[in-house]
Amino acid sequence: MKKRKILFLVSVILSVCMVSCSKSNNDSEIPRDNDLGGVLLYDSGEHTYKLDLGTNTRSIYFDRNTYSLNGWDVSWDGAIRLETSGVSGEIEKVQFKLVNPESNTTVKEFIYENPNSEDRQISGLLSPNNSLILIQPDFNHGIVIIDIEGNVKHHLPIVNDTELTLGDKVIWLPNNSILFTFDKFILKSDPPYTSITSVKEMNYSDWGNIHANQDGSKIALRIDKHIYLMKADGTDLVQVTESDREEREAVFSPDGRHLLVAANYYPGTFHSGTWDLNIIPADGNKYKVGNNPGDEVFVIQPNKMGNVEKARNWMLWR
Repeated sequence: MKKRKILFLVSVILSVCMVSCSKSNNDSEIPRDNDLGGVLLYDSGEHTYKLDLGTNTRSIYFDRNTYSLNGWDVSWDGAIRLETSGVSGEIEKVQFKLVNPESNTTVKEFIYENPNSEDRQISGLLSPNNSLILIQPDFNHGIVIIDIEGNVKHHLPIVNDTELTLGDKVIWLPNNSILFTFDKFILKSDPPYTSITSVKEMNYSDWGNIHANQDGSKIALRIDKHIYLMKADGTDLVQVTESDREEREAVFSPDGRHLLVAANYYPGTFHSGTWDLNIIPADGNKYKVGNNPGDEVFVIQPNKMGNVEKARNWMLWR
């Protein structure tokens, strides 16, 4: 492997060691049930559910092994599900499986040998063009990008002589660019990942849970207890939720016009916690969510179920 040093400017110059192998003022109002498009995918209890927003009906999306499954993702077009699991008795190995969600049949699977075998809880995200898998940082391996054959294509372990580690988060942007958190910065790198630029310096004590819309023009994130929205260049940061509790994160609808908010969040002991599913417009205005939500907030309640739908661990909108 070949090591390279890369420089980028934030307010000071940071060095990077890389190993290679708007506020939108639209006039949209919150739609009711069948005016919202796509499906919500989320963990709840022992199941992973699919909720069709057109019919407001809920069904089991897939049966997951809660013991071995590290995580799952679904391609932006909804055509492929990625499942990441530990391999029984082999702590240095992780299984990646590509599944056709319509037939629930396996399209491809392979074993990835984690170079740092002490952590087998890694999981992956499919790239926008479904050709690559982005592995989240854990304690030692940093950001890793592999192809769907399991070959390591890019590796970013260190920024500014500091390891990327558990708690840092990385997501895909259009054109297979990546957006990630590091220290007090949100950073971006474009293929072939030989340079890094600063999107925004985050001078807050508690922030994270970044998500971007599919055209890469907006970023949603949590600052302290609430959700904020900003342009992709880090400008026009505005608070878009308020409540008497906490919101964990918010993911965009496929068209980028709405946000699925993890509202009324309660942290968990052995999992990431539970939350209510609320939807708000991604228009830069502030909405009251959670308990006693505002009239403009769409609260997810599947047909024939009187309670607000709750989720845990992971949620997507496809």
